Amino acid sequence: MPTAGDVLDPVLHRLRAGNGPTAAQWCRSPGATSRVRATLVQDGIALEAGDGAFGVVRARPLALPLRTRSVDRIAVPLLLPLLHDMSGLFAELRRVLAPHGLLSVLLPVPASFGWRGGELRRAVRASWRHRSAVEHPEWLASSADFAVLADDRLDFTLDGAAEDRPVAVADLCAAGVYPPELPASARAGLVAHRSAAHRVRLRRIVARR
Repeated sequence: MPTAGDVLDPVLHRLRAGNGPTAAQWCRSPGATSRVRATLVQDGIALEAGDGAFGVVRARPLALPLRTRSVDRIAVPLLLPLLHDMSGLFAELRRVLAPHGLLSVLLPVPASFGWRGGELRRAVRASWRHRSAVEHPEWLASSADFAVLADDRLDFTLDGAAEDRPVAVADLCAAGVYPPELPASARAGLVAHRSAAHRVRLRRIVARR
């Protein structure tokens, strides 16, 4: 379950990689022992220091209310594909990260949906606001002067998805696993697909400032 004061969508605590981590844990594990850690979402940022509880601050990704070089690790879960100004975001991340600070970015992996899934694949691809953030995030990080240290993928299963597939798809879209602005016809295609409502693949880019 989400930690009190957390900013993460509850779906990231329900997505689990077999007997391994949840998506929330996986995104935050790089730099987990860093002195000052932050998690950035579309409308806020959660700050942690040491073993303390989260402190939540309302924030816009392109104007973070943090001092320059004040954070040792920033986790950015499922945010990049929802933004237009990627250079502005990376500039702000560079500003607030301490020297040699870590950036951990969680992203959806484009799904093929099987050999009959071409139409659904195209609909999902076209609905991302920033398509390159899904297809080539490592290029975006490198071009923003971040050194990419790791690029990994894991398969996750959504707890409770079998109970109500339409609700599961709506939750995955709201969380940014699928595009939040995905048309109703494409959402229906995800509901009808044999696994799209409960099994997804995510990608984690870890980079150093």
